[in-house]
Amino acid sequence: MDNEAKIILDDTISFCRRDGRDARLINMLAQSLPLELTDESLTIEAPSRFAYAYLMKQREVIERYLEEIAFCPLTLHVTVPQDPAATGGATSPVVADATRAATPSAAPHAGERVAETATPNQAAPTIQDNLPAAHAAEVASIPDAAPAASPAAPAAASPFTAGADTKVTVTNTLSPEQFRRMVASMKSGQPAQPAVVPAAPQAPQPEEAPAAHASHANSKFTFENFVYGDENKHAYQSAVRFAAMAEEPGSCTSLFIYGNSGLGKTHLLLAIKNYLNETKPYIRIKYANSQAYIDDFINEVAIQKTEGRAILRDYHDADVLIIDDIQNIIGKTASIEYFFRLMDEFIRDNKKIVIASDRAPKKLGMDERLTSRFNAGMLCLVSEPGFEMKYTILKRYYEHTILPAAEAERAGGAADDSLLGQIRSGGGHLTDEQLRHMAEISGTNIRELESFCERCAGDSFEKEQAGGELTGDDIDRIANEYFDTAHKKIHVDTVQAVVEEFYHVSHEDLIGPRRPANIAFARHVAVYLAMDMCEMTTPMVGAEFGGRDHSTVLNSIKVIEKKVKEDRSLVEDLQLLRNKIILRS
Repeated sequence: MDNEAKIILDDTISFCRRDGRDARLINMLAQSLPLELTDESLTIEAPSRFAYAYLMKQREVIERYLEEIAFCPLTLHVTVPQDPAATGGATSPVVADATRAATPSAAPHAGERVAETATPNQAAPTIQDNLPAAHAAEVASIPDAAPAASPAAPAAASPFTAGADTKVTVTNTLSPEQFRRMVASMKSGQPAQPAVVPAAPQAPQPEEAPAAHASHANSKFTFENFVYGDENKHAYQSAVRFAAMAEEPGSCTSLFIYGNSGLGKTHLLLAIKNYLNETKPYIRIKYANSQAYIDDFINEVAIQKTEGRAILRDYHDADVLIIDDIQNIIGKTASIEYFFRLMDEFIRDNKKIVIASDRAPKKLGMDERLTSRFNAGMLCLVSEPGFEMKYTILKRYYEHTILPAAEAERAGGAADDSLLGQIRSGGGHLTDEQLRHMAEISGTNIRELESFCERCAGDSFEKEQAGGELTGDDIDRIANEYFDTAHKKIHVDTVQAVVEEFYHVSHEDLIGPRRPANIAFARHVAVYLAMDMCEMTTPMVGAEFGGRDHSTVLNSIKVIEKKVKEDRSLVEDLQLLRNKIILRS
């Protein structure tokens, strides 16, 4: 570490504090390692790729401070630690030069090489720095060669300058013997024999990451395939925002999605993972459900006892950590204590965390510090889908999954002699009316909804082959095998009784003319749920609430629909009321 570089960096941090700069900028600079100070530039190593991206965005601000401190213009060079896995254990930094930072491909990649072809009239390039000590000594003896700068780590990248100040990043790939032959050839003026240069270990570039692209292209777990409505729109939008800002240090650092099983939490987590794999493959992602985390913890604790190495390195080294069904860790003392430390480390280092659970953080028995931090981040409830959302899910699954599969089967036709070809079930026709009936009598688990839709389409195909069609009774029979709610008829008096108990109002007040705020709101909720859950028209519902007319009922529905969009806690209350109503019916 260069002492003068450290002094300049410390002064820069002090100036940032003096002017009240963003705490993220101060933290990133404080965590950076000062490498070298020359008459023209300051080189520092960012602590992570996230920090690198942020510091490059703040480069002009930092360089103004450098000029103020040094009384002359100083160019800021930022390096990022190279991924050891991509270089066989090497830890040399990749230099981030000004020219590359100004281009769309400025983000450094491990083992990156940029080739440059010199023209016949171009002066020989001057080797400036970052060569191994033995090589630097030989370069110093070459006639007309400029003195080399202080040598850095042997495997560091080598910036070359030709004529002007334009720079490119080159990785040294010559062996010592090849380098000596090249130097001898340059001294004698004879052309060097072409040497076979071994390719430097190179990390996959975005276009060379087929696994990441394949995982997105072949997966149904994408943002595009997620069906959202009022019940889960907040969670969907938060997940999209988290994925889009994954490179922004200090922004959207945590996302906590909670709700009952089968409502799409895992879909959103995998959509984040697939999106980042495809669009930002250089971001290191660790995805695990709670059971995988527990298994990893147990296995690596055993390995630690024999090999003495740190455990769960792939968890600690990740830039984005995604853990599903975290509630299953609760009660397992050793693993959850380590998990708490892991979460605390991620939060302190401004890394990104995504958690899914069946309940809110405050109900998990977590450490109070973590609970408050998750509550301060993006906290999203995924509620059970109502009729409209269930209908949309069924319709979309039928049109985008079942029908294309049926068409593919028919396209195979009789030419398919496989075992599966002998039992083609096709995909029967489901009308919009049938899909709506299916939504009315089905449960709320999305996985069960999709299976229910496949079963109905299969039965419809069999009916059509026999010259018949799928009836409402057939759908009811299938639904009875899947859902406890099938065939349950909800009565308006049950809705009223549950709402009265929940909001502590009397039946006379609920259906009467009184209009205090608490009574009016409870009445709006009861009318809304009656229209949603009971097979009644608006005049029928109005008659059950003191003889109110059609327009009054519609007004209550509009009031609740508006409040649902503004108050996420109301969504949770409505779902709780629905569950109680179903249990009593």
